Amino acid sequence: MAVMTTRHAIRALWLGVVLVMAPGCMSGARNLGAATTPVGTTEVGVSLNTIAFERGRERAYLPNPELTFRKGAGENWDWGGRLTLLGLELGTRHRLAERSRWTLSVAPSAGLWYVPVTNNSTEPVNLRLGAQTLLDYRLSRSWTVTGGASLMGTFAGPLTVFQGRFNGSHLLASPGGSLGVAFRLRPNLELRAEGGLELPFDLREGRRQVTGYAGLTLRWRRADGR
Repeated sequence: MAVMTTRHAIRALWLGVVLVMAPGCMSGARNLGAATTPVGTTEVGVSLNTIAFERGRERAYLPNPELTFRKGAGENWDWGGRLTLLGLELGTRHRLAERSRWTLSVAPSAGLWYVPVTNNSTEPVNLRLGAQTLLDYRLSRSWTVTGGASLMGTFAGPLTVFQGRFNGSHLLASPGGSLGVAFRLRPNLELRAEGGLELPFDLREGRRQVTGYAGLTLRWRRADGR
């Protein structure tokens, strides 16, 4: 039964990769599981995400390298962030419930992004605030499947917002979903693949194109020095 479940999860990830081929604005995998980082340890990761955007009438694809870290702060929560070539995001993760095979957490976050690849190049400044609910299901000691549901609010505007001019700015609400598979190579080393989508709505102009993303992360854990 576990083998079939893993196979289905991998197929779903391929679907996430296909979704990234659709034209749309930039998005990115968060590459998180529900299990929080233990107190006294820090996790550091290197990710390679794929983003898709329109360039004229053509589709273009851009790799988006990323550095991540998480630090255990309490018995049921941690904090951390991710740094990419285009922005910075910080947030916490709180474990709500845990059983032998599954863990449920919520991860609020806030970020600032520069997005030069939008269709009309008029909204490069993105301020994002929201949260993601994460559910881990452990197939075995090595394999974990993670499902995620998110809701992000975005302020998107031109560079003139730094001068106090907000003409052309938009407010977006973006519900989304993700599916990830993690394989523990060693007790302190994890490989995670993730795919997902977001459905952005402009609060004044209505629905925008669905955006997709895919990512791959190698993450290792180390004990904090005294």
